[in-house]
Amino acid sequence: MKAKEILKIMKGDLKSAEQSREDQDALIETRKKEYAGEPYGNEVKGKSQIVSRDIKKQDEWQHATLKDPFVSTPDIIKAYPVTFEDRAAARQNELVLNTQFCRQFNRFSFMTKAIKVLTVEGTCVVQTGWEYEDEEIEVEVPMFMTNNITGERIPIGSRIETQTKIIRNQPTAKVCRNEDVFIDPTCQDDLDNAQFVIYRYETDLSTLRSDGRYKNLDKVAKMSEGDQVADTTADWDYDSEDETEFEFTDEPRKKIVVYEYWGNLDVNGDGIAEPRVCAWVGNTIIRNEENPFPDGKVPFIAVPFSSVPFSIYGESNADLISDSQKVKTAMLRGIIDSMASANNGQKGIPKGALDDINKKRALSGKNYEYNPGAGQIIESTYTPIPSSAYDTINLMNNDIESMTGVKGFAGGISGNSLGSTATGARGALDATSTRRLNIVRNIAENLVKPLMRKWMAYNAEFLEESQVMRITNDEFVEIKRDDLEGNIDIDIQVTTTEDNAAKAQELAFLIQTMGPNEDPQIRKLLRAEHLRLMRLPDAAKLIEEYEPQPDPVAMKMQELQIAKLEAEIANERAKGMENAVDVELKKAKTQSELAKAAVSKEDADMKALQFLEKESGADKLHELQKQEEKTRGDILKERAKSLNKQLGAM
Repeated sequence: MKAKEILKIMKGDLKSAEQSREDQDALIETRKKEYAGEPYGNEVKGKSQIVSRDIKKQDEWQHATLKDPFVSTPDIIKAYPVTFEDRAAARQNELVLNTQFCRQFNRFSFMTKAIKVLTVEGTCVVQTGWEYEDEEIEVEVPMFMTNNITGERIPIGSRIETQTKIIRNQPTAKVCRNEDVFIDPTCQDDLDNAQFVIYRYETDLSTLRSDGRYKNLDKVAKMSEGDQVADTTADWDYDSEDETEFEFTDEPRKKIVVYEYWGNLDVNGDGIAEPRVCAWVGNTIIRNEENPFPDGKVPFIAVPFSSVPFSIYGESNADLISDSQKVKTAMLRGIIDSMASANNGQKGIPKGALDDINKKRALSGKNYEYNPGAGQIIESTYTPIPSSAYDTINLMNNDIESMTGVKGFAGGISGNSLGSTATGARGALDATSTRRLNIVRNIAENLVKPLMRKWMAYNAEFLEESQVMRITNDEFVEIKRDDLEGNIDIDIQVTTTEDNAAKAQELAFLIQTMGPNEDPQIRKLLRAEHLRLMRLPDAAKLIEEYEPQPDPVAMKMQELQIAKLEAEIANERAKGMENAVDVELKKAKTQSELAKAAVSKEDADMKALQFLEKESGADKLHELQKQEEKTRGDILKERAKSLNKQLGAM
């Protein structure tokens, strides 16, 4: 697709988006005028022209409580792994995002501007991006050589090397003006369904040239040689952010309006639209490339203050209390006009009541004399204002505060406004806290969480392979880009001052009711949590890390007691061993006596047997048998000898 065709498509989308947003622009302009208290246009010359600024007062009272949960704690982001394999990645993402959002990023200014735009205009659009800056520096690097037996490296000098030093490498977020953002009108209430988002901003050629991503800047320079950029058919309605009407005359700094198109375009003609980013000035395209962000989506987040179904734009407080502000304005104008028309401080003197001298005294504030028969001297004052006027104003105040859920400083929401009972007062306070917490959660769910998810995707793509980021005063965590990937669920810790105060009160009551025999570690943890709810994280950390130092005398006594117990235990063990030895000795003696008894029994049996053999003559019979066996043996021996001799003779 040629550049002219791309430019025609983009300008056509811009024109369609402008036409569909005309009603929304008119609403935003009306909200801003009512917020600023500008005249309604029905003022009469010579009459009061005051405008009650209830919308601005409600927004200002509400602003601090909405911003506080996002800027009061050092770590508001908690990352939880979807699977057990992503636990390390979740921890890394939590450290990185908290460091980027709470330390490297000016979150106070960002949240202040975002909440201000959100409450006044009803919709806040945030553009995300990535900021990278480096510089070339010369570094002296030592030179080594190896020439000994052990292979030890010996320095022989140094050389100068040019290295790249990263100055800034982090994600960004910027609040955009609603009049400069043109969103696809067919996306309804989901920006992810938008086919394009066009962002208009003011810059200069010097900035574009130093960026390095833009081309055809010479054509733009020729176009801007006159007082304004030529052929800027859509720039006539651009309202510059600078209200001073100051303009640079030199070519590098002269302001130009750039339109940046983020969306899907079929540039290669295959019938499939691909994510791209294009920028143009007048009729010159200065940037045309693929969407550089890894998610392939438009780098914008749209947040409504009060959601409207099927619309990307929301409603503001002005839509809720505009009528009440107009009624209060009318009542105040009537009261002021009535008081202004009164002849307050004037005196009516009947003719003939005072002569010239006494009249002069009366007018100068001195004592005077008058003729009572001539009539009474009249003192003029302001016309009394009927109580119905004040009742109407109070009714409007209660109506405004009940609709916004913001307690005013002049009385504000009380139990009497919703009922004269304790239940009514509690209901009013609960409604106020619920309304505030609902708005805070809306900001967390629709702004901060989507922003963190985009930053997480950008970190996985653009963060350096090994970038050391400072997490705490004494802890350095090395972040690897591959560790940032994974299925991570981001949680934003959102609490209001009322919630923290209620929790702190409950914890304080719990600590007071704990008994003296309770575990000191549990008491320490509860105290640390109580201090954390009271916005004292340093004191909470000191309590958690505190370890009491024992008394040296008590430690010595404890050591001696332990030594005494050890000695007593050793003594008892020795006695036990001695008793065991005695038992074994007794067992051995018992066995010896048993053996002696057995031997004695055998001797007795042998003697008894011998006595029986002797009495019965068996012993003699044994002797005869032995003699016969001996004789028989001798005969056999003689026979063997004679036989051997005969054999030897043969």
